[in-house]
Amino acid sequence: MLQCGHLGQFEKLNKYQKDAVLCEDKALLLNASVGSGKTTVLVNKVLYLHYIKNVPLNDMVVLTFTNKAAEEIKQRIIAYSVSPSPIDPKDMCFFGTFHSVANYLLSNILPIESLGFTKDFTIVDNVGLSELFESVINKNNLNIKYKNNIESRLENHRKGIKHYGNMKYKDDFDVFVDKLNMEKKNRNILDFDDLIEMASKLLRDGSFKPSWIIIDEFQDTDDSQLNMIDGLKGDNTHIFAVGDPNQIIYTWRGSRGDMFDTFKERYNASVMTLPINYRSTMSILTAAKVFLDDPSSLEGIRDMGSAIVVKRHYDSFNEAVYIADKIKDIVGRGDSYKDIAIFYRMKMQSQVFEDVFKREKVPYEVSSQKTIKDIPMAYWIYRLFRVSINNRDIDSYEYVVCDKKYGIAQTKKQFNNLLTEFNTGDTNSLKGVSQKILCFKDWCHNRNKDHNIEKLEYEIYDYFDLDTYLSPTSIYYCEDQNIALRYLRTIKEYIILNNFDIFDGIKRAVNYLSLYGSQVIDDIIDPEKDSVKLMTLHASKGLEFKYVFISGANYGVMPLEGRFDDEEEKRLFFVGITRAKDNLEISYHSNPEFRRALPSPSPYLKMIPNEIIESEKFNSSNKSILELRKEIIENINKKQNIERDKRLVSHERYGNGYVISETDEYITVKFEGYGQKSFSKLFCPLTHISPN
Repeated sequence: MLQCGHLGQFEKLNKYQKDAVLCEDKALLLNASVGSGKTTVLVNKVLYLHYIKNVPLNDMVVLTFTNKAAEEIKQRIIAYSVSPSPIDPKDMCFFGTFHSVANYLLSNILPIESLGFTKDFTIVDNVGLSELFESVINKNNLNIKYKNNIESRLENHRKGIKHYGNMKYKDDFDVFVDKLNMEKKNRNILDFDDLIEMASKLLRDGSFKPSWIIIDEFQDTDDSQLNMIDGLKGDNTHIFAVGDPNQIIYTWRGSRGDMFDTFKERYNASVMTLPINYRSTMSILTAAKVFLDDPSSLEGIRDMGSAIVVKRHYDSFNEAVYIADKIKDIVGRGDSYKDIAIFYRMKMQSQVFEDVFKREKVPYEVSSQKTIKDIPMAYWIYRLFRVSINNRDIDSYEYVVCDKKYGIAQTKKQFNNLLTEFNTGDTNSLKGVSQKILCFKDWCHNRNKDHNIEKLEYEIYDYFDLDTYLSPTSIYYCEDQNIALRYLRTIKEYIILNNFDIFDGIKRAVNYLSLYGSQVIDDIIDPEKDSVKLMTLHASKGLEFKYVFISGANYGVMPLEGRFDDEEEKRLFFVGITRAKDNLEISYHSNPEFRRALPSPSPYLKMIPNEIIESEKFNSSNKSILELRKEIIENINKKQNIERDKRLVSHERYGNGYVISETDEYITVKFEGYGQKSFSKLFCPLTHISPN
């Protein structure tokens, strides 16, 4: 008999969820609709296999697409574990992102030595990879075209595509690839793609074949990750994949719309669904359904709730002021700032909200791709650790000693002389940071003899004599010192938590940082912090909020201009809508300032049934996507005709220009040499010029 104590919330699961947890088919694809409790099912699946079917946790591979998702799954599993058999986090060594699991396998299990590397390899981040490209090109005097697109060319090369674009003459790219691979072996470093590719290659011929492979967010899988799944799968391996085909919004990263069909055919998989949405009101789900090919795949259990508000604003500034006031009203009624989110299509759209919210004292956080590279002191220590762990990481060594702010500002010639000595490994001939780098491993091993590492961050700080490099006379000294100690303290806590040896723990922490280079010093978005969250539609995936504002829903932005037929744009709008639990407000601007935006509402708004919309100035036509496509083509043709005519006007000061947009109140003109200018129609000093 199943025990709820062992299975988290099993007794609270609905029939669809229970069936998925109990299913033991060799391969199962679970189509989980938005808000249907897929993570709850995944957690209960692991607990069922472990406690009821006696499958060891280290005989399961659980693959996710973000470290945050992996940590949430592990923490929820630990929370539901019970005595006398509590779960040890170390048993979940194969729970993580594709890249982190590949890293663990290559570092601990797979014979990476057969590929020319050692298990002490380090992972190069994107910045280090760019440095490596440049080093290989310069060292070998190679002629490489399209240098800004080397990564995409490498991706094509892996797929057997030898030429890039319409190159008239072949360059040295094939030689570059060979030299690059040789240099990686010489330096004992791998990049992100290498992790997946090498793990997949070694897994195919290896003996590591887990009993279960469990995949979260399967819709984000690309070909290389599917190859890794193939490598992991043995004759007796079961595969349980959970995903939502309606949330495929990362095809530009390599995910494919046909991946679900590929999975079913390749593994002869059974298919189940989780159709019940627990998150959103029926008004929100009714709007969301119009964007689905199969609306019946999404069911709700909540009441209708509030109507969806569609609001027209003059521009983004007016909207930001309006939303700031509305947020104050929401919080005044008892809700929290953290219950509120604002989504937009392009990152640049956040700036006006940031400016207005600062002025209005509305606390906010902006989701961004900020990385440790944006924190110079922490990044310098990170590179210092990289070369201290792997003395063959020459680019990091150069970064450390040649950095003008924290290093010793060596010239290229001085560095080459220093490198010659460094490569001998003779610690007696070197001084300062170079000697400390070469001796670091021995220092760590000697330090392990004292099991008390409560003050490890200060000991590392003193070992490298960081005060010398932080410049105590600098005005940034105190700030840099705090950053350095916080970073070192984070590593110390990571070592203590996982009971690692010092050197091994630092190596793991550095590789972790290479994989997840953001949010190591602080989280960029903290869901528990009481602040309004600002983010792109892409960044909103996987989150939920009581109040959601979608800003700037103009045609040309949602969807992007010329991409109305793009299914991914439609899915992205669907994702944004379905983040809202109780209240959804969508706005558009009559005088948009972004180049690609037209002064008309997104055609997606016209697909939403009028009866669930509350608006003073907008009426939905509730049209089908086919009808809207015809209407949009007609509007585009009209726009092109207007632009051809270029309604010419003249201004006494600015000279001749042409009208680029017009509303009931304002007219905007572009003047050569002066840019865009807007004029009130109540007093408009413009003279119309008839076209020739």
